[in-house]
Amino acid sequence: MKLNQNTLASLAAVGMLSLGLQARAEDPSPEIMKEGKATYATCMACHNVDGKGLPVGNLKMAPPLAGSKFALGDPEVMALAVLKGIEKNPADTTYIGIMAPLETALDDKKLAAVLTYVRNSFGNKASVVTEEQAKGYREKFAKIQKSVARTTLDKLLAKKEAAAKEEAKPSE
Repeated sequence: MKLNQNTLASLAAVGMLSLGLQARAEDPSPEIMKEGKATYATCMACHNVDGKGLPVGNLKMAPPLAGSKFALGDPEVMALAVLKGIEKNPADTTYIGIMAPLETALDDKKLAAVLTYVRNSFGNKASVVTEEQAKGYREKFAKIQKSVARTTLDKLLAKKEAAAKEEAKPSE
C-alpha cells in the first residue's frame, strides 16, 4: 500500500492525538494525589517533605524518592518495599533508618494513592497505580513474612527492566 503525504500527515495527527489523550488519561486525578499526599505524611518522617531523604548530620534517614529508580520503575517493586519493608543491612551505613512494613496500615486504596503520589511528585512522572494493581501486589506478596533486602529489590527491578526492554523490541 502506497501512502501519500496527506495520508501520512493524517495518521501522524491521529497518533499524536491518541498519545495526548493517553497521556492525559494517565495523569493522576487530584483526588488520588490528595489521598496519596495525606498517606505520605507517614513517609515524611524518613523521606522528608521534599522526597529527598531526611538529613541526619552528614547521613540521611532514608533514600531520596525524587528521581528514584524504585519510584519511577515498575510499581510492583515499590509496592513490595512499602508492603513488606526493607531490612537494614548492617554493612550499609548510607541510610540510618529501616523501611518499616506498612502492609497492615494501608488498605489497597491508600497503597495505590501513596504509590501514585510518590511516582508523580518531587519531579517524578510515572504511571498511576490503581486499586486493582495494589490489591494484586498485596495478594502476590502475601506469603512473604519478613522485610526484604535492598539487594533483592535491586535484582527484581533489574529483572523487570530487562523484561520490559525485551518486550519493547520489535519482533523480527
